[in-house]
Amino acid sequence: MRVLVTGMVAGMSDAAYLQKVVSLGKQNGREIHIFDAVAEFTKHGKKPLERLLGTTDYVFELTREREYEKIGYEIAKHGYSDVIVRLPATIEWNRINRKFKDQRILRDFIAPDVIVTLIEAEWVIKKELESLDHPDRFLRALKERHHTIYEILSWMNEEVSLSEDWARYMGIPHYVLAVNEPADALYKLVCYPKPWVVYASYSMTHAEPAMRLAINAIVQRLREYAVVIDPQTVEIAREFDSPIDREVIYAYTVHRDLHWYVGKVHAVVAIHPYPERPPLSAGMMDELGHARDYMKARYMIFPGGFSPFTTDSYVEKGHLFETADEFFRYLDEEEKRPKFTERLQVQGEIGFASEKKSGG
Repeated sequence: MRVLVTGMVAGMSDAAYLQKVVSLGKQNGREIHIFDAVAEFTKHGKKPLERLLGTTDYVFELTREREYEKIGYEIAKHGYSDVIVRLPATIEWNRINRKFKDQRILRDFIAPDVIVTLIEAEWVIKKELESLDHPDRFLRALKERHHTIYEILSWMNEEVSLSEDWARYMGIPHYVLAVNEPADALYKLVCYPKPWVVYASYSMTHAEPAMRLAINAIVQRLREYAVVIDPQTVEIAREFDSPIDREVIYAYTVHRDLHWYVGKVHAVVAIHPYPERPPLSAGMMDELGHARDYMKARYMIFPGGFSPFTTDSYVEKGHLFETADEFFRYLDEEEKRPKFTERLQVQGEIGFASEKKSGG
């Protein structure tokens, strides 16, 4: 499969994440080839990115088109089957978001099967940009501009929005993944045609440590069947520099979960394994409601949760389960969903719940 990977060009650990995907491929006997379009634009630093951004749109567009054609030629020449092409859809420069309207040339020469936009928590990107110590003039300029939380989220939103437009133009799927997702999420999209993509919905506010471990175990088990998008891989900041930052972060968190995630997946699996309180999460019910409106499949693990409202409104008939075992038995016996039989974890990779960063 050819996967076009977009996302902000600074402030994310995207290179490390892509290398994990390559390593997972090697463990499974697959060779995944990565092409870095920005490195090709700049001739690996010999032609500075800020110089290209400072030229006319026409000249920069011709530069991009030439490099896309070369990448497409290399893929075809060597017959590569599992390919990641990393490139940005936009770049923030001089306070202007430069949109690369390259969909036609990308379709004709790269011919991707799917587009994936990588994201990261906005406060992590801000911290990374502020702590940059790099000789690259483009990165130094980004640091000197002291981007606000709103500017960072706006850049990320533009990246997702234009990537979505590219995918619609090409008639291919578009997904959004956090760089903290386990490597198997992107790996499956690279190595398998049309895998099942699922969003895991659960309460992130009231979950006690023991119950969070139970939820994580269900999510991990679900990865045997699907590309799983887990909302906890983008951690919301716990401290805010201003009320405006809090307002913006909350608004984008809701927008991300409902539209970037729920709106694009094949199914939502709501996990509420509490026999007693807390009550149903408002966020989880909103996600199920949006999944219904988007006409996505909905499943729910909810002990003692049978009621006309859950079974007829939020969850399809037959998709409400009292235990996780019942749910997975349904996937096996009724839907006959195939499992991934390859290794799904990079050697030495720690589960997200164990390596979770603290908000800042």
